[in-house]
Amino acid sequence: MTITLELPPEAEANLLAQAKARGLSLDAFLKTIIANQVAAAASVKPLESLPLQGEELDRVFEEIADLVPNGTPILSDEALSRESLYTREDEWNKSTR
Repeated sequence: MTITLELPPEAEANLLAQAKARGLSLDAFLKTIIANQVAAAASVKPLESLPLQGEELDRVFEEIADLVPNGTPILSDEALSRESLYTREDEWNKSTR
């Protein structure tokens, strides 16, 4: 494949300097940059391959909810408040002062 790029003179000079510093021709240096980009992009999983998304995630939550035995009382907002969860620690902190 042949690609033609129109680069500003500063960018071209920068790339030439980087290639020269590595002992490469500009062509070889650019091929290396492109090959590294292709390899990096190939290692990134596409969003659709990530585990548990959308309807699948909803289904798993439903399955987890089905594990809760019938008749289990629903916790109130108060039961999940900080004051309800950390009463022992708060009492201990007061007694150690």
